[in-house]
Amino acid sequence: MADSSKMSIGRIVLQLAVGLMLSVAGIWALQGGGDAAADAIRSIFDGNVESILVIVLGIIEVVAGVLLIVGLFLPTSLGAFNSILLLVVMIVWICAIVLIDFLGGHGLFNGGAKHFLSWCYQFADHLIVLGALILLQSRS
Repeated sequence: MADSSKMSIGRIVLQLAVGLMLSVAGIWALQGGGDAAADAIRSIFDGNVESILVIVLGIIEVVAGVLLIVGLFLPTSLGAFNSILLLVVMIVWICAIVLIDFLGGHGLFNGGAKHFLSWCYQFADHLIVLGALILLQSRS
């Protein structure tokens, strides 16, 4: 494993989960789907700009996810590079939270208050991912 002084069972599980989530989300984005961040990009941009940004996001997510998973098993000198990738993903994720959970079609300001518990659950889900990204980025 990587530096065992920084590793705990909780961190290993969290790093594996976020690595898998980012890898899968990136692959889906490259296939035309994606996660909340890809949906947020699609809600802002159209045409070629949308396609290019979603592809770039997909590549960043795949690379960051794979590096997180590989970092569990191999000592890596790519910590700073992965930290930068996670920072980019975090920034896009924060934008996605604002767009989807507050301004989007079912956001808090556009009907989300009608189904408040559902909105809270989705918002909490997005915040959990953001918290995991922040924790892993600050320790990589």
